[in-house]
Amino acid sequence: MKKFLLLVVLVLAFFTIDHPVIKEHREAILGEGVNLLGEQSKVARSTAAKIARTHITQKIELDETELEYLNDALSTDDKLKAFHLRYCKENDLNLYFYGNKLNEICRIAGESIFEGKSL
Repeated sequence: MKKFLLLVVLVLAFFTIDHPVIKEHREAILGEGVNLLGEQSKVARSTAAKIARTHITQKIELDETELEYLNDALSTDDKLKAFHLRYCKENDLNLYFYGNKLNEICRIAGESIFEGKSL
């Protein structure tokens, strides 16, 4: 019980003392926590991207490098929209997908964007 009480006192001191040495470490730890929470919330809100990745992997057979590229390119809703605009609407050259695969991915991405807006 004494060790727990000592730990509580140390944590309270860490968050209340404004000495430059302690303040520097406190800011670093709090910054890391805020960044971690921010990244987690972005992933949770990417419903259209999650739908697109799921449908694409179910309907199209992909090798390992294509799957890695797809997971990175469609990791968030913003990246999904950028991918759809660049490769589907503007017909930019994609080094991983072309032809029927790209057409199918574009179709699924467009449907996922529309479906994500309705959720």
